[in-house]
Amino acid sequence: MQWNKAVPAIVVVFLWYLIWDNFLSSAVMGSAVAQIPGMTESYSKMWETIGNLFAAAVLVWVWSKVHGSFGATLKGGLTYGLYAGVLMNFPGWLWMTVYGGWPYAATWHIVLVLIVLTVVSGALIGLVYEKMGAPKTMA
Repeated sequence: MQWNKAVPAIVVVFLWYLIWDNFLSSAVMGSAVAQIPGMTESYSKMWETIGNLFAAAVLVWVWSKVHGSFGATLKGGLTYGLYAGVLMNFPGWLWMTVYGGWPYAATWHIVLVLIVLTVVSGALIGLVYEKMGAPKTMA
């Protein structure tokens, strides 16, 4: 992993996740989440933040292993984000309709929104790698 690119990408995605969780998610998917039995309004912001950091780090780590397949560009990041989003969110969350009694329509809403969240995350990673440029060689 190229730490000079990975660390800035982790920071950017981590900030995106913080913005998502603290300002955007309730407006975009709050109605779907409210339909899920057992969900709570009060949760640990500390663990949410720690989870966001680790989620960003894992997403960038996997990118660092596979970006050769996509290209270290914005477009490559978009493609990676789509693939990663589908891999992480479909059909895993949909199984919650079977195992957790989640409402079918609300679960689809969550799956689609989280895929879009990951597409944006992938685009941000690709953009950081693109802007950071090719690795410098020692002459």
